[in-house]
Amino acid sequence: MSTFRVSRFSLATAFVASLLSLTTVKISAQDELPRATPEASIQPRNGSNACSWIEPDGNTAYPETHARYFRLTIPRARPDGVRLRISGDYLAVRYFSFQLYGPAFNAVDVLADHEIRPDPGSQSPFADITRIDPAVRPGGRYTVFVEFTDPPAQRAPNTLYAGRSLLPAVRNYLFLRAYLSVGSVPLPAIRYERHDGSPSADAPIDVVACGDGPDLPLLGSADVLLPESAVSSLLLPTVPIDAIRSGGGSRDVPFEVYRGLGGGLGTGVVYNQNAGFMSARIDNRDDLVLVRFRAPSYPAFGGAALPDVRYWSLCQNRQALQTVLACVADREATIDGDGFFHAVIGSIHGRPLGADARNGFAFLPNAGLIDNGFLIYRQILSRPDFAGAITRVPADRAPIDVLGDYTPQGTTCPPALFVARTLAGDSPAQVFAACRAAR
Repeated sequence: MSTFRVSRFSLATAFVASLLSLTTVKISAQDELPRATPEASIQPRNGSNACSWIEPDGNTAYPETHARYFRLTIPRARPDGVRLRISGDYLAVRYFSFQLYGPAFNAVDVLADHEIRPDPGSQSPFADITRIDPAVRPGGRYTVFVEFTDPPAQRAPNTLYAGRSLLPAVRNYLFLRAYLSVGSVPLPAIRYERHDGSPSADAPIDVVACGDGPDLPLLGSADVLLPESAVSSLLLPTVPIDAIRSGGGSRDVPFEVYRGLGGGLGTGVVYNQNAGFMSARIDNRDDLVLVRFRAPSYPAFGGAALPDVRYWSLCQNRQALQTVLACVADREATIDGDGFFHAVIGSIHGRPLGADARNGFAFLPNAGLIDNGFLIYRQILSRPDFAGAITRVPADRAPIDVLGDYTPQGTTCPPALFVARTLAGDSPAQVFAACRAAR
């Protein structure tokens, strides 16, 4: 099969919101999560026949700084009757998932933590889409399978389907996503087996079958190899950059729903299939940008009995370079008495006086002179009946008409005005309104 060599920078425009981080960030323990028992959480569980999980380095494709990502390269096809077995522990994290992607990093299948049934004698702490059971400690065992067939009408539990292929040289990519990890992340063991559980002699675990070879695409490398047949489908338009910029004469900084390649939710390259995203471009460097929205509830001790989402965050990125500058996760956010979150994005002059939690604001830095800022608001695993779920917004409706106050709203603000109103004792909501009204 012939290939095109596409520079990583040129892909940045086409994949303006391909939302996978390749950054490794260590997160401190937090009380809202159940803790794993020591013997279940320290050592990776990779046996001698295990494929190599890789935690890629780098800062590209709009990282989420509170997440860790582990990648496993597996073949596109295996002999009939052979499957991949994944044996692991439930992680001490807010959220984890297995997500399967094709040779062009197109989304194929997904299993979120709450969908993974435990092994006999074990329990899962993930009670449902948004709830984590604090009475169940992580460390219980599970078994997940990858079948190299098309999904049947009745899917088997704990199973990902890679689809049938006659091209064994082509690779799939399995990602393990882990958000807000407590301590180390024990990686699951991998082996090929037959459906009766016996090891498969004609499908051994080896570097060729499992590891990244020099001919395989690496998201953090200088070039990406794409199959010729994938290029036309990958380079479909995403949300136009111009659609995200501020309107003429207005201080508003509008947020748009990211719908992936071809306009479908969840269809982007290495897109988190459990998430909804909204984004906004910042091309003003002299003024501050203020963001305000009603905050979803999330799993926390003493929090909502039925949280709205499993996780949410707001991140500031550089748009063309696709690098992250900083993120505010839900557990770090200051929420006012009416349930609203407020953030200040700095100007090129830095952080203004009063832009801190004491005054009710989160702070994110400006993108600087070399690139535009690019804000990304993430929701992961929204409750189906949650009124503020980004995934509920149809293509023909404005987000504000569907999500109401849960819609992120942005406005620019002269630094002097922000400082004056904050030091005068105005609430974040009052400061936001004053900045929005300023001309």
